[in-house]
Amino acid sequence: MPRQIDATRQFFFRVILPLVLLTALLLVGSAGGLIWLANFQTKTAISEQARLARAAIDVHGKALAKGASDYGHWDEAVVAIVDNFDFPWIDGNIGHAGEDSYGLAMSFVLDPENRTVYSYVDKKGGAVDARSLLSNGFNEIVARTRGGDRVSATFGLVSAGNELAMVAVAPLRPFVDKTRPQDTGYLVVFVDVLTAARLADLGNTYLLPNLRLADIDDESVDPRARIRFSDEIKATARYLAWDPARPGDALLRTAGPILVITLCAFVALSVFVLRYSGEAARLIRSSEARAMRDALTGLPNRVLLLDRLDRLIGHLKSRQPGVALMYLDLDGFKAVNDGHGHAAGDELLCQVAERLRSLLREQDTAARLGGDEFVVVMPGLTNRDELRTRASRIIETLRSPYRVTDTVVEIGVSIGIAVSPTDGREGADLLQKADQALYLAKSSGKGTARFHSDKALQVVGG
Repeated sequence: MPRQIDATRQFFFRVILPLVLLTALLLVGSAGGLIWLANFQTKTAISEQARLARAAIDVHGKALAKGASDYGHWDEAVVAIVDNFDFPWIDGNIGHAGEDSYGLAMSFVLDPENRTVYSYVDKKGGAVDARSLLSNGFNEIVARTRGGDRVSATFGLVSAGNELAMVAVAPLRPFVDKTRPQDTGYLVVFVDVLTAARLADLGNTYLLPNLRLADIDDESVDPRARIRFSDEIKATARYLAWDPARPGDALLRTAGPILVITLCAFVALSVFVLRYSGEAARLIRSSEARAMRDALTGLPNRVLLLDRLDRLIGHLKSRQPGVALMYLDLDGFKAVNDGHGHAAGDELLCQVAERLRSLLREQDTAARLGGDEFVVVMPGLTNRDELRTRASRIIETLRSPYRVTDTVVEIGVSIGIAVSPTDGREGADLLQKADQALYLAKSSGKGTARFHSDKALQVVGG
């Protein structure tokens, strides 16, 4: 009997106990690893959402700044504001037009002393002082615009009462009349008040559920799922917040009980964890892809374009002669948009995007910067004759008639061309040089293309 007890004890200590301890260690290690993985997934998802939130605000601000620049770079506006103040013209073409085109809540015109000479507030034109409605950063944005190159628009987030507002400020300057000084001293101000409904729309677009304003002491907000507006807004303790993605919580709720039941479930759980990890990664990639794509045409937007362009230029330095960039601006699009409605304008932009896709090589990229501006990137293509041929083909293709909303319309296109490394070794620099070439093309009669580095200003006919 004692021998049986000793044998049983030895078996217990030599076999059972080690197996129990090993199983316990595996379960504890698996549980610990599962908890770590869940926390890591949640942290990564929230970090990606914060990056998407900043990208959403930046893209929204750049689009508003582009609109303000378009309205500020206008000969008729200079005449109506500077030469002979024409309130009805300003009210119809800036105030009401800004609301109709961009859904703006407010717009203003400031004189060289920053006095408000025109305001559009609550759907009425007047002369309400912009500084009485906008604070926490507005003066700084105006100062940045005046201290800049007197050509570019600036944008930023400010306070509009108890709400947040995106403000874009652009210098008022002539477009065609070269006899006038470019610096008139007047500014066009566009204001998009980010109401709860407006923030909800942005949140739906960028997969940021319940995007809203929140106080810093709001305990219901996860500190990781909020961002500050901008450096200018220092007098407020409010943040942009959203309901963060928590893939790790779902993982624990589903996999935890399985881990406790049996060791066999541990193996099944491992597969389950991998599947959940793949799904979380897919959701993050999907969110990022939506933030980097133009919602209307599906083409890459400015953020994705610059990222691809910088990668492409760096990759081609040792393997290809360079990369060409064509900056496209549609001629006559505004007339179609105004004459046939925004739905027709959107349909026309989609058809333009499809025609551009049909002209691309496999290695080329087409992107939409916003409004009626597109970019085509062509790696390994620097021969000017071939670029002229490609540009002419684009001009011919895009000016063929379109059928939108049972109506046939026609537009044209002007193109500015920049080539790396001659015109720049960075994506943003190359884009700027192509934009400058586009300005020359439009100034020379539209429907043409210009090279930035072409000193003879040779025109590619459309």
